[in-house]
Amino acid sequence: MSTPQPVAAEDGATLTPRVAATADTAGSSRPQRDTVLVAAVLLATAGALFASLPDRDVAVQPSSIWVTLAVGVAFAVTEYSVFRFIFRREALAFSLSEIPIAFSLVYVACAPAVLVRVVGALAMMLAVRRPPFHKVVLNLALFVFELTLAFTVFRGITGVAGDEHVVLVMASIVAGAVCSIASAVVMAFVISRFEGGFWQRLSGESVIAWWLFVVNSTLAGTLLGLALISPWLLLVALVPVGLLWYIIRAYGAIDQRLRELNAVHGFTGRVGRSLDPDEISRAAIVEAAILLRSEGAALVVFQPDAPARPIIHGSVGVRLPGSSDEPEWVDVLAFDGASVLSGDTIAPVRAQEADIREVMVSRISDESGVIGVLVIAGRKSPDKRFGPDDLMLLRSLAEQLAASLRRGLLHQRIEREAREDALTGLPNRVSFERSVIEIAAKRSGDDHLFVIMLDLDRFKEVNDTLGHHAGDELLCVVSQRLAALLGPGDVLARLASDEFAIVGERSDREQMLAMAWLCVSDVGRPVTLDGLEIVVTASAGLAIVDEDVEDGAPLRFADIAMFNAKTQRLGVEIYRDEIDRRTPARLAMLGDLSSAIENDELKVHLQPKLDLASGTVVGTEALVRWTHPVRGDVSPAQFVRIAEDTGLIKQLTDLMLKRSIGHVRAIHDRGYRLGLAVNLSTHDLLDTKLAARVEQHLSASRVDPSMLTLEITESSLLIDAPRARATINELHEVGVRLSIDDFGTGYSSLSYLRRLPVSELKIDQSFVANLLLDEQDEVIVRSTIELGHNLGLVVVAEGVENNEVLQQLQAFGCDIAQGYCISRPLAPDQFMSWLATTSLPSLKTDPMDFSRWVDAGGPHEPTSDPTDVHTARSRTHPPSPTW
Repeated sequence: MSTPQPVAAEDGATLTPRVAATADTAGSSRPQRDTVLVAAVLLATAGALFASLPDRDVAVQPSSIWVTLAVGVAFAVTEYSVFRFIFRREALAFSLSEIPIAFSLVYVACAPAVLVRVVGALAMMLAVRRPPFHKVVLNLALFVFELTLAFTVFRGITGVAGDEHVVLVMASIVAGAVCSIASAVVMAFVISRFEGGFWQRLSGESVIAWWLFVVNSTLAGTLLGLALISPWLLLVALVPVGLLWYIIRAYGAIDQRLRELNAVHGFTGRVGRSLDPDEISRAAIVEAAILLRSEGAALVVFQPDAPARPIIHGSVGVRLPGSSDEPEWVDVLAFDGASVLSGDTIAPVRAQEADIREVMVSRISDESGVIGVLVIAGRKSPDKRFGPDDLMLLRSLAEQLAASLRRGLLHQRIEREAREDALTGLPNRVSFERSVIEIAAKRSGDDHLFVIMLDLDRFKEVNDTLGHHAGDELLCVVSQRLAALLGPGDVLARLASDEFAIVGERSDREQMLAMAWLCVSDVGRPVTLDGLEIVVTASAGLAIVDEDVEDGAPLRFADIAMFNAKTQRLGVEIYRDEIDRRTPARLAMLGDLSSAIENDELKVHLQPKLDLASGTVVGTEALVRWTHPVRGDVSPAQFVRIAEDTGLIKQLTDLMLKRSIGHVRAIHDRGYRLGLAVNLSTHDLLDTKLAARVEQHLSASRVDPSMLTLEITESSLLIDAPRARATINELHEVGVRLSIDDFGTGYSSLSYLRRLPVSELKIDQSFVANLLLDEQDEVIVRSTIELGHNLGLVVVAEGVENNEVLQQLQAFGCDIAQGYCISRPLAPDQFMSWLATTSLPSLKTDPMDFSRWVDAGGPHEPTSDPTDVHTARSRTHPPSPTW
C-alpha cells in the first residue's frame, strides 16, 4: 500500500523507516506499549467488521486453492518489493498491495484472504526486515484491518448493485481506495502520538498522496477486469505493470542519489562554516548521525604534533583508538574507504555491555596522511544494519570532512604559533599583553597588578661560546624554573630571545618585590650545559600598575625598569617616573604629541552629566582623545603627563578650551542649554595668563562664562599655593564656575574649601565604584555629599557604572552624576544624536526610576574607563575596574 512517510532531514536526503517503523522512538517502553495498544484496537475493529460481514465464508467467484495460494504469494511479493520515492518533499512507500487485495475480494473468502496476507507479510518481515516485535504486531494488525475493511466495503457495494463484472471492478476500486485512506489515517494517528499534529499531518498526507491511492486502486481494478474477461489477459497486463513498477523504482533510486549528493553538499557547507577543529568535529558527528540515520557517531582527530593523544568527539559503543597505530585499529585505518565492523571484526573494539550489531568506520585522510577516523553506530532501522549505500555515503562524508578538518587544524596551528613561543611553549608577547588586560579586568579591589620583566645578562656569551643549541637548552631551563615560582593566576611568557615576563596580582608591594628577587635568584642558580656548569645572572624590572593596561603600559614600564636594573647592575628595579623620563620612548612620544597638537590631531569627546533631582542632562564634560597612526589609541594619562613635564600643557589646554567651548556653542545653537566642564592641570594654575585666555575663548564663541566649569584637583592646591590661588581668583572674576575634582584623594584641608571661590565638589570614582560593596566607601560618599551641601556646594559623582549606584546616589541626595551608566564619552556629532534620541524624564519622581531612560537611552557601555584623564592632568589614585 502506498503511504506517506515523513522526511527526516530538511533537504529530503534521508527517510524514516516504512509505515509503522516511523512510530518508533529509540525503543522506549511507552512507544512499544502504545503501538501494541493501537494494534489491539485495529484487531478488535477488524473482528467486529468480520463478524458483521455477510457470506464471509464464500467467495464472490469461488476458485481453487491454487488461486488462494497465488494471492498469498502476491501479498508476499508486494511486501518484499516495497520501495520509497520522494514526491513534494515527502517519502511515499510504493508497494502495489492493492492488486492482490482486489483479487482476494473476488476470488477468495475473507478468512483465507486474511490468513494468506498475514502469512505472506510475516514471512517477508521475518526473513528480510526483522523488525522489533511491537512493530510486527502493528503491521500485521494493520494488514488484517485493511483487508477486513476492504471486504466490508466491497460486499456492501456488491450486495446492493449486484455481481456483474463492471460492478465487481468498480467495487474493488472503491474498496482499495477506502482501504488506503484508512491506512493513512491510522498511521497519521500513530505518528502523531509521538510527534503531535494529527490534523496537520493527515491533511498534508491527503494532499500529497491522494493521487497515488487513486492510481493504485484503479490499476488493481483494471487488472481485475482483465482477469474477469480472461486469465490470459492478466499475463499480458503484467508486462506494463512490471515496467511501471521498474520505472517508478528507478526514478526513486535516481532521486535518492541526487538527494544524497545534496546531503553531502549540505554537510560540507554546515561543517565548513568554522575554522575551529572542535566546532567542525561537533558539527560533523551531528550531521553524520542524521544523514546515516544512526543512534550515535564519534570522531577521533589525531593531532599532527601528538598522534598518541587524539581528540575524541562523540560517544559510541566501541573503544575508540587512542593512537593512530593502535593494534585493533591498524587494519581499519590502513583501508582507504569505509568499512563495516560486525561479528568477529567488531569484537576487539566493542565496549562492554554494548548492544551494537555493527558499526561503520571510515578513516579521514588526505595527501598528508590519516587525520582521524569517523565511527557510526546504532543504525535506526529494523535490522540495525548498514547497507552498501550507507558505506558510499559515509566515504563521501569522510572525504568532504577531511578538507574542512585539515583546514581547521592548519588554522589552529597558525593561531597557536601566533600565540605561543615555539621553543618553550610559553605564551608570546601578543598573548602576554592580552593576559595583562584580562587579569587587570578580573582583579579584586584589594590586589594590585604587577608585571615583572627579566633579561638574562650573559645569554649572548652562552650562544657564542657553546652554540645555539646550548642557548635553547638554557632558555628551556629558565622557563621551567620561572614556571615553578608562579602563584595562582600568574602568567609567564617569553617575549623575545632572552626576555621573560610575568604578570599577576599581589596584595602589597613587598610581596611583588619578593617575587621579583626570587625570580632573579632562582634563574641565577648554576646550570649544566654540554657538561659545563655555568651561571647566568638576570636583571628584573617590576612595574606596579593600576591603570593604562590597554595600551601595553605595564609591559613598557617593566621594560624601562628592567633596562635601568641592567645598566645600573641593580638586580631588581621598580618602575618610577624619574627613570621613564630618560627613555627614548618618552622622547618619541613627546615629538608625536607636539606634531599632534600642531596638526590638530587631538579630538574632544563629550560625556553628559545628569541632574539626579530632575532626571535631565544639565551639562557635559570635555575629554581629550588621541588616535596615533602607529601607536593607535594613546591613553590621556600617558601623553598628559609628558605635556606637563615638557611645557606642552599650555598648548594642550588651549586646544581643549577652544574646541570644547566651540562644541558647546554648537550645542546651544541647537537649543540645548548645557554647561561645560573642562579639567585643568596643576601646571595651568601656575600660568598667570590663564584667565585671560579662558575669557578670550569664551568671547570668541559667544558663550556665557557661567556655563563653563573648570575642574581642579585637591593636590594642585598644594603646589605654589599663593600662585595657584591667585589664578583661581582671576578665573572667578571672569565668571566661570570652579570645581574640586577627585575630592577625597588629595591632602588639602577644609579651610581651602571655605576660602576658595568654588561651587562644586566631584566625588572621585574610586569611592563611587565600590559604593554598594564597601561600607567605608559608602560612608565617604555620604559624608562628602553632606559636607558639600553644608558648604553650599553642588556635589557631582563621577564613574557611575550601573543603575543601582545611580539610585543609591539619588537616595543620598547627590546632585549630579556622570559615568558609563548614563553614557560613554561621545564624539560631538554622536553626542548631538544622543541628545536628540535619548528620552529623559522631565519631572522628578520619588523614588526616581532611572531604568526608564538609562536602559533605553543613547549609547552607553557597562563600565567606566579608569584611564580617562580629562584635559591636561593624570590621575594619581587607584582606578575602578578597567573597561
